[in-house]
Amino acid sequence: MSGPKAFRIVTRAEIISICRRNLARLDATIEIWTSTCERNGTIDQSDIDRVIARRDEIRRMLDADRFTDLQKHVVSEISYLNADTERRAEKAAESAARRKGDLRRAKSAAQTLLARFETSRIEIPVDLRRELSTPAASVGSLNQAISKGLMLLQPMGSSEAVTERQRELADRLGAGERRITLEEWTSQQTDASEDQALLKVDKLLGELAGLGIDPSPFSARITALETEPRTRQALVADSLLLDLSSAIKARRERARIERDLSERHAELSEMKSAEAATLRVEIEQALAKSGSNDQELVKRADFLIEAEVRSMAAEERRRAVLEGLASLGYEVSEGMMTAWVSGGRIVLRKPANPGYGVELSGGAQTDVMQVRAVGLGNPADPRDAGRDKDMETIWCGEFERLQSLVAKAGGNVSIESARPVGQYPLKVVADLAALPADDAVEIARQRTRQ
Repeated sequence: MSGPKAFRIVTRAEIISICRRNLARLDATIEIWTSTCERNGTIDQSDIDRVIARRDEIRRMLDADRFTDLQKHVVSEISYLNADTERRAEKAAESAARRKGDLRRAKSAAQTLLARFETSRIEIPVDLRRELSTPAASVGSLNQAISKGLMLLQPMGSSEAVTERQRELADRLGAGERRITLEEWTSQQTDASEDQALLKVDKLLGELAGLGIDPSPFSARITALETEPRTRQALVADSLLLDLSSAIKARRERARIERDLSERHAELSEMKSAEAATLRVEIEQALAKSGSNDQELVKRADFLIEAEVRSMAAEERRRAVLEGLASLGYEVSEGMMTAWVSGGRIVLRKPANPGYGVELSGGAQTDVMQVRAVGLGNPADPRDAGRDKDMETIWCGEFERLQSLVAKAGGNVSIESARPVGQYPLKVVADLAALPADDAVEIARQRTRQ
């Protein structure tokens, strides 16, 4: 066994706190995933129910003390949801671009059909002309109007009717040729004239829709681009494409900051300090309206979370050690926690071993604590080296019992370094309980300054 030791301790309360903060971050991620995908129309209630079911299963790991599994599953689920959000946003962007392209092709086909009527000098109903030329017409209504128009191009009347013999001959001549659909015909009328600049615009507009950006500020410029001759479209499109790309980049950056703020807001909800509550309000305001200091707000939240977690963890570690030593028979008073923090070290007596105790130190700035057996009395008095070594050996056995007690409570104690028993003379500290009050106070002050 060993003498003086440096050790780390992780308490059950600290582990549970980590898990609760992770679960809070997961809830924030689910909220972002849900709102984003609902906005894009890429999920239904069954998708949401599956995510909530997985979240609830992860939560139950906390009650089952499956802390390691919980942390692994939270990381995995958050990563999946973030990736799924991007994947569904891309799907929404592709759908929006496809709809925009379909509408453009339908409008072009309608104009081609109107031109065909003009050159063929075919009179068409007023309602059909209006349907083919309405600027705000949908793809469906345009396709219906085109179908009606194509019917008017077919030869009518019995005098010009095709005979059965002619139809058979036409069928033989056309053997092996596939009849095309209306959509294919529409595509054939426009593919040759469609410009790459417009396709790029469609793609970026789809990304705008996927990110939830209102495209109306670009509507007039897009309409103007569509009416430009093909020879000028690429030139006119350059500045529009740059502005669309800039808007998309800005929105993606804003989405990233909003995600960071939401995660910090969720973690701060697990903290009870006034500073945490104030910062949560600031984050709520930042989420409602973007500002220039949002990134700084994320850094402030990280700093506060780290400080509060470190403070809570240190307090729980000290409490676990003191409670463990109390159960081993050491005298632990109400003010020892405060004395340990303010003085940096404390000495605990054990009535069963008069003249001996243990000194605890560290654990404030780092998670490493130090512990060693000490003698209580006058450092100038002669010592029994054999008895001192025996007491160090006894303390080593008690430290193993302390490790077991912490582990039984759900924590863990790991030794960072240890010295062999008897390698150094036993440290002797003044027994404050045996000194007059004034002397004890002065010695305590000196220990604090050391």
